[in-house]
Amino acid sequence: MEKSVPDPPSEEPTPEDPIRDRSALYRAIDFYLTGDQPSPPDELRFYNVSKDVSFEDTQLYLADLLRCASVSAYQCGDHLKGADRAMVYSIWHLLEIAKAMVDHSIECLGMKKG
Repeated sequence: MEKSVPDPPSEEPTPEDPIRDRSALYRAIDFYLTGDQPSPPDELRFYNVSKDVSFEDTQLYLADLLRCASVSAYQCGDHLKGADRAMVYSIWHLLEIAKAMVDHSIECLGMKKG
């Protein structure tokens, strides 16, 4: 009678059994669960902000981005029904809250909204 499993089993991971590679498993756990995720280098980001942009300009630009995202979400929600509509409107509400916080921070800086 021929055994299907070697005696003792091989210690090397096979492509059919990736979980046997414990170091890869531990790296994945560290990456996703511990919060010690490395930030991507600047050259890998889709959009970089110039170091010359001031805090105030950043806040104003952020307010404009949130306004545009809010309008887009609201318009999309108008064309949906049921749970999809509720989901888009919940995103709209979150955007409105974020915009209100940014607007308040701009007011605290003594700047006028544009």
